[in-house]
Amino acid sequence: MKQSFLINLLIIGYIQTANLQCLNVCSRINSTKRGNYLNVLNYHNGDLISSKNKNQFNDYNDGSPFRDEIYLVTSYFGFLMCSLGQSIQINLIQKYELNTLKIWLWDRTNRFYTIEVFIIFENVETRIYESNQAQSILTIQFPAQKVESFRIYNTGGNTVNSILHIIKVEAYYKFQ
Repeated sequence: MKQSFLINLLIIGYIQTANLQCLNVCSRINSTKRGNYLNVLNYHNGDLISSKNKNQFNDYNDGSPFRDEIYLVTSYFGFLMCSLGQSIQINLIQKYELNTLKIWLWDRTNRFYTIEVFIIFENVETRIYESNQAQSILTIQFPAQKVESFRIYNTGGNTVNSILHIIKVEAYYKFQ
């Protein structure tokens, strides 16, 4: 009787150990496909602004929304911009499961932007944000999904001119 009890106890212990190892592997896989829960839009990842030929980068500080150093933003440099009816498209280096996008719009003066934001996965666009009151730092949360690209569409410029100005973008998976 004791021997049978010990064998059953050992089997249960083995099953729990194996289950724990599987959970650890699943956790690592989820972390990887979610960009390790960090910002996936940065210089080091190799992300691309595929619409760069239609967008404008000003001279100093290159205006890239992927930079992480301290920002020097004036009326003339430190941001990426696109004209009315144009888009800024950001292609990720790989597919990620994400649920949060942050966009820092130029905010040296009080202005509101009219924009739409889309997620692209396998050539299907899904709108995740639309507003004519976008201002300063936007945090857009959407259902967790796989993402290949983001597209920020300038539908109406801003309350001062017709240009969309972006200082910084970040995308990541955030626990909710």
